[in-house]
Amino acid sequence: MTAEVVWKSTLDDHYECKVTRNSEYSGQLKVLDTETNQVLLDEEVRLSYGAFFGPDVADVADWRDKIVKVVDGEL
Repeated sequence: MTAEVVWKSTLDDHYECKVTRNSEYSGQLKVLDTETNQVLLDEEVRLSYGAFFGPDVADVADWRDKIVKVVDGEL
């Protein structure tokens, strides 16, 4: 069974960023460097309101901040 993708994006045509559902109110944020196939981030994140109609804007902003920090080497 494939995990439900709640949100995905690509940063700089180089980093694949994706949140998949773990449970009603949690997901797994993964950032993959597509050139080296190295996972840069793999952590549990919250899904406000269960993300039934898509992720909350505040959640996406938090995820993007984490992603940029990881890619920039700040985390």
